[in-house]
Amino acid sequence: MSLSRGLRMLSIGFLAIGLLSFATINELVAASKEKEAQRHIQTIRTSQDPKAVVTAIEELGKLGQIMKSLAAPAIPEIMTALKHSDPKIRAAAAVAIGKLDANPKEVVPILVKMLKEDSSEEVKIAVTRGLAAMGDQAKAATSELRELSKTDELRKTKLGRAAQDAIRSINARRD
Repeated sequence: MSLSRGLRMLSIGFLAIGLLSFATINELVAASKEKEAQRHIQTIRTSQDPKAVVTAIEELGKLGQIMKSLAAPAIPEIMTALKHSDPKIRAAAAVAIGKLDANPKEVVPILVKMLKEDSSEEVKIAVTRGLAAMGDQAKAATSELRELSKTDELRKTKLGRAAQDAIRSINARRD
């Protein structure tokens, strides 16, 4: 066997080992993320600490963007959190639910109702972010979002600007 052929075989061997190692690492990371998601879901279900619940909801929203199946089991808890008495929990839930590919026919009407009726501006801004994250699946909310930025005075508010951003995200072309 020639030297160049031996080096080629050695290179192929190292490549195979590298690919195998990469696959194993991906499996370990996926298992770790799944445990992390389960831990966050448990926090939402059992914690009495609003900060811990907010963090868990936010983290599930992030995990759901990486892999929807990781956060899908949390959708019922996050939907319940939309009605929580703490506005920070409602706000976190509104953003997260928009990231998780929940059923838009179910989610959009709830978010629109929150947009109209919630007393917290922080929650309303979070709702616009959740709708924006849903993209064109939230088209049913555009008229309500337009109401929030209808006049020059409204456009200058944080909520008005957030509504304008959401409209742009909802109407953005996805090619």
